[in-house]
Amino acid sequence: MNAATQEANYTLDIFAEITGVSTQTILHYQEHGIIRPRLDDEAVRALRRIEHLRETCEMNLAGLKLLTSLLDEVEQLREERRMLQK
Repeated sequence: MNAATQEANYTLDIFAEITGVSTQTILHYQEHGIIRPRLDDEAVRALRRIEHLRETCEMNLAGLKLLTSLLDEVEQLREERRMLQK
């Protein structure tokens, strides 16, 4: 079993409790494609990053979606680079 299959999957209520974000906001982010529907540890990290950006940069949904997409792409490129360096 790899680490990805060992991650916890949370119900919406537990996810909201862990992140401190309302269920309504989480569903709103999911509807707009800002976080994925699967509520796991990766989604917790993503939501915390999104909330940090929203609070510190005062970004709207469109800005959050664009920025998170760009950050995900940067992370993917970094991972590809790491794999090529091995």
